[in-house]
Amino acid sequence: MGKLVIRYQGRLVGEVNLRLGDMKIGRKPTCDIVLADAGVSGEHALIQTVGTKSTIRDLDSTNGTFVESKRIRKHELRHGETIIIGEHSLLYREDINLDLPPPGKRPAMPIESSQEQTAILTAFGQLLAVEGKEKGKRVPLVKEETVFENPEGRPWRIIRTPESYVVHGSAGPNEPRINDKPLPPGGHLLENGDLIRVAGTTYRFFK
Repeated sequence: MGKLVIRYQGRLVGEVNLRLGDMKIGRKPTCDIVLADAGVSGEHALIQTVGTKSTIRDLDSTNGTFVESKRIRKHELRHGETIIIGEHSLLYREDINLDLPPPGKRPAMPIESSQEQTAILTAFGQLLAVEGKEKGKRVPLVKEETVFENPEGRPWRIIRTPESYVVHGSAGPNEPRINDKPLPPGGHLLENGDLIRVAGTTYRFFK
């Protein structure tokens, strides 16, 4: 069975083992492989695996699906090919073990359910503007420090660490508010679903 080695802007973010049947790739959290990237459509592409063969199909995405720099509608994947979706690259690998011992000498292997779900891969947290003039805008938090302009006050920022995201801002009448409360002096450790309101726009944080 094949797998995908996923990178964002050249940085390794994870691996996903493909399973038999269909697996959707997109920005929606309901997809099997979630890519937190503004250039990725909600349901961007579909990988269909039958036996040892996997085929990728574009789902009428806005920015297209590319294999080795060529835009495709449908393509049977070959070992070593790279899929480009937004700013993510997905290297397809066929991990077939050619060194198995002959029948009768193989160790017993546990039987896995065919309904086992592949873990969702979310590369980074992101903000979604849910109210205000920026409504619908997505901001992937891919940098170690993401700085936001504040036309009504000083800029504010979100710091990304390997384990968390922390929002910081300067105290004042136009500072960011977290869940309708003032921003603590030392910053706020973001949790899934937190609301940030600043300069007339409300963002929801999720990862």
